[in-house]
Amino acid sequence: MTSIDMTTNNPTPQPATNTMPVAVQVLSTILFGVFGILAVIFAFDASLVGGIIVALVLGWRGGFAPGRWGNGPTAPSVETLMSLTPEAGKRGSGNASFDAYRSDTLERLEEEQERFENFLGRLRAAKDKSEFDDFLDQRARRVTNLDKTSAPELEEPEQRQG
Repeated sequence: MTSIDMTTNNPTPQPATNTMPVAVQVLSTILFGVFGILAVIFAFDASLVGGIIVALVLGWRGGFAPGRWGNGPTAPSVETLMSLTPEAGKRGSGNASFDAYRSDTLERLEEEQERFENFLGRLRAAKDKSEFDDFLDQRARRVTNLDKTSAPELEEPEQRQG
């Protein structure tokens, strides 16, 4: 959960401070598991449909999941998601030297990526050409060997006639 400081004009999300200790999380998960197993057993004893419903509800609920302690869901805020969008890289940080460094680095990385992709393309083409040349050489050897083995068979009938 996030809380927003409303005393300033620029609200900034701050992490929630009411977290459950790990020991309590483990204990509550174990106790919920025991309760869930017993509830399913008793529900199946009473009715097959009731047992299935209880098992589905308890499985869907999942117990006390760590990090879900608080007044609301811990889903990321809209501000957090918006900061991860591609437009976030184009916004300035307020520090001109850092912004210049970041833009130079991004340009250099884009150029390196383009050169690397071109290199991979040439490498794949060379590999394909090499494999194709090997295939043609094997085929030529096979045809040559086939001609050598079939040629005496063709000559023998001619020699018998003559």
